[in-house]
Amino acid sequence: MASFDFTVKPSDEWPVPRGFSGDIGPFGPVHVTRPREESGHTPLRQVLLSGPAFPSAEFGGGSGILPSLDGGWLRVDDTVVDMDLKVKGVRKGSRRLELTLRERHYTYTSFGFMRQAQLTREGVTVTLDTPSWKKEGGGPVRYGKVEGESDATDLAIALILEEVDKNCLTTSGALLSLPGRLLFGGRYRDEGTPE
Repeated sequence: MASFDFTVKPSDEWPVPRGFSGDIGPFGPVHVTRPREESGHTPLRQVLLSGPAFPSAEFGGGSGILPSLDGGWLRVDDTVVDMDLKVKGVRKGSRRLELTLRERHYTYTSFGFMRQAQLTREGVTVTLDTPSWKKEGGGPVRYGKVEGESDATDLAIALILEEVDKNCLTTSGALLSLPGRLLFGGRYRDEGTPE
């Protein structure tokens, strides 16, 4: 599919948006949601993506109370995506997420929650951003740009990661995670399970 732009808007306004929906160019409607947990229960730490032209996608697990790249898992069309978090330091460009789905290899970078994020594979780039925290219809609107011959799988991965805690890819997140990594060596994370 050729290059195009798109917009997705919050689909749940109370008390904080927990998902978004929109029409993604030639692929049509999509809905991404982070289901609410029942009061007093363990947080679900889950994100779901659905749309007629999109593969089913689910993200779960991670550290903290939100689904998180740090320790989480991703499944697309019943196939678990191999994810490798590369945190080499605190400088820009030293943190990224590498994903492998079947024969495809992706690199994902982000500057933080509601900031620019980019998913790339050979010949394809999907960028999502919320410039200046623009608000419309009750919450921040995300603007997307697709470059190259993308398909629904590329977009599903980029869109579902928008509702995941990406703090470990930011400079502040890398600095804040150092004590925990030194003290616990990653054992404080809930890896969850894709099964």
